[in-house]
Amino acid sequence: NDLKATNEEIAYLKELCQIKTKDRGIPKKRPNVRLPSTILDKFLYHGDLGHAKNYNLLQEIGIKHILNVSDIELDNEIRDNFNVLWINIGDELGVNIENYFEQTNKFLRLCQNKNEKVLVHCQMGVSRSSSIILAYLITYHFETLSDAYDHLVNCRRVAAPNFGFFLQLIRYEKLLRENKDK
Repeated sequence: NDLKATNEEIAYLKELCQIKTKDRGIPKKRPNVRLPSTILDKFLYHGDLGHAKNYNLLQEIGIKHILNVSDIELDNEIRDNFNVLWINIGDELGVNIENYFEQTNKFLRLCQNKNEKVLVHCQMGVSRSSSIILAYLITYHFETLSDAYDHLVNCRRVAAPNFGFFLQLIRYEKLLRENKDK
């Protein structure tokens, strides 16, 4: 995994970091930390390990599918009652998360086509899960990574892929654009 960024990629990375820090004002409604963040209504939820382990909460929200991108396997009760895709990855700069975008996009697209709710989570709901959600958003819902990240941060203020993941997302966006132009 090549983390050597071009000047263009570094400039884009700086732009993405500014999205996170821009003033968004006080939320109209204080987010309930007990609940995962809603990214796309009645479909895509973003949370942490605590959300994914809470059987009653998952039932209450109507979650049918879970995409676990932490290095911690979920309990039998959860695995037996929900359709779980577990991708065991760490949150380190050198991890090649892009290798999983095709698989996770396919999983999420299937859930959306069935009109069923899915929770995407990692341990803290900050880096790995944000990266997976951003890959999906730029593939199917937003023209740019910048627009997708702005939307994600509006929904989940703590969303912040690590720089290695961001760099891979920048390259993935470029690849999507090139394929679209063909």
